[in-house]
Amino acid sequence: MKKVFALWVTFVFLTSFVSAESPFKIIATVPPFVRPGDENVTIQVTVTLESGEYDDVEVELILPRFFSASKQGSDTFHLGDMSTTDILKPPIGACVFQVDVSPDAVYGDYVVQTYIRTKSGSFLDSFTIHVVGQTLIEITQVVSSEEPVEPGHDFQIDITVKNVGSNAVKWIKVILVPNPGIQGDMSVQSASQLSQMTTSQETTVIIPISSDLERVFKEILPGRSVTASYALSVGADAESRNYAMTVSLVYQDETGMVSTETRTIGIKIQGKPRLELQGIEVDPPVPYQGEEAVISITLENNGTGDARSVRVDLNSVLGKYTSFIGTMKRNENNAAVFKILIPEDQEKFPENIMNNLLNRTQTHTYDLTIQVYYEDADGNPKGFAEGWDLMTRAKYEKTIFYVLGGAVLLLIIAVWRLQSRRQLKALEEE
Repeated sequence: MKKVFALWVTFVFLTSFVSAESPFKIIATVPPFVRPGDENVTIQVTVTLESGEYDDVEVELILPRFFSASKQGSDTFHLGDMSTTDILKPPIGACVFQVDVSPDAVYGDYVVQTYIRTKSGSFLDSFTIHVVGQTLIEITQVVSSEEPVEPGHDFQIDITVKNVGSNAVKWIKVILVPNPGIQGDMSVQSASQLSQMTTSQETTVIIPISSDLERVFKEILPGRSVTASYALSVGADAESRNYAMTVSLVYQDETGMVSTETRTIGIKIQGKPRLELQGIEVDPPVPYQGEEAVISITLENNGTGDARSVRVDLNSVLGKYTSFIGTMKRNENNAAVFKILIPEDQEKFPENIMNNLLNRTQTHTYDLTIQVYYEDADGNPKGFAEGWDLMTRAKYEKTIFYVLGGAVLLLIIAVWRLQSRRQLKALEEE
């Protein structure tokens, strides 16, 4: 603070002796930019006297903060006498100064005051020096319209690039390489050319919907961000995992330097399982009551990802049964098998006799509920339920005929004996 105050007091003191209108005009030749820490920066100031005559003309630079003389006296230059009428006193002179830039200098334009002293008065003019800083480009955000992306789906990816340095960027190219395994050995130029070609789906996982994968932005000031958007698609047969993509950043900063940087970003591709009931088989097709039936429930994974912890529950009045399948990969079929004992249906005696006599099979239908449970790759529970009818039949009882036959035989015997007794009695009476 003391140095700033002293500089301000000196400047006020000097300006109090400066003439309102200066007969001198200056042209400063300075580098287009300087960097923090630069030393012995050469500045040339051409001083032109437009009218009058002045003796002992001396030019001094009043340096702003972060600037200092490279050595003692290198910020002051003596021109001598100058006149517009005396040919022995040239009206034009060139001053050469050398200054240093502090390593702590920050990005910006700095005003350098030119203080011209003569025996008859003092004058002020100024020029600017531009200090550049670091050129830093970073990818600050990657956003996908679908996260994770399912195989066979289209999506858009937005890549936000920010100028986090202190230098302005004249232009930047953001080039996306979606399949670096194929294009990884190519240069940035060849990758850009390849991005304009149609790529075979047999060798790529991430397919550009648009062939142009290069985005160009101009005049990116410090702190400003730009967003490059790309329309892509994922192959239907893509495996579920994280895929790496590369982004090439080619840019020119305000110093004219062209740089190339490569960043790696990732996209998560994850399929979703979708189990469907493909078919139900029963062995035997119509089981008898009192016997065991084998029920096979076939499931098919028609989704794009694996189904984990697959379980099938079978619920009815016959009981609750569970079958564990485990993991089902996509396009895989698997069956849950159940063994069920069919209970015997207790028929009433007359009805049972009539069904057997008429050779009529008695059937019974059971309502079954099939419940399927499974999880996706993230452990999210999924499932569905469907109803199904199981038809059973009663056994044809041949013993009934034997019983009836025996009863008829006994009846015939009883009748015969009765008739025999009557005939015997009639003979005895005669």
